[in-house]
Amino acid sequence: MRNVGEPIELRLVQDGKKISIPGFIMNLSAGGMGIVVLGNYGHVLHLGNSFDLDLKLPKLSSHHVECKLMRVAQAKHAVMHHSDQEWWVGLKFTKIKSSVSEHINRMAEDWSICETKIQMKLPDICFRQCEYWDICEKPVKIQTKSE
Repeated sequence: MRNVGEPIELRLVQDGKKISIPGFIMNLSAGGMGIVVLGNYGHVLHLGNSFDLDLKLPKLSSHHVECKLMRVAQAKHAVMHHSDQEWWVGLKFTKIKSSVSEHINRMAEDWSICETKIQMKLPDICFRQCEYWDICEKPVKIQTKSE
């Protein structure tokens, strides 16, 4: 799923200090997530770092999901403006409840079905039982809600 846009906080311990890093979920799958980290955190974002996070989405909440940092890069916007305030981070889930992973898979499947329907210009794209419904901000959903 892309453009999730939900806030998240990464927690890690480095040199005996607890650090909380705010960000926004941009991509989510049962295997991990891509987030945008806001702030000057380049000095603590090292490949292989382990993080603990609480995954909180509508109809989905899981505490103490463990992750490993697999990718880190300055966001294009930050590079263009010579800033160190925005980072793209790729995390792999290393410990997550199977029920949470299954729920994320259902969300991703519904998101993918929706994208396919939009590309094919099919009618009746949205349905209320969609697992992605509560965080969806696609224009087609907005049209469905207002009708």
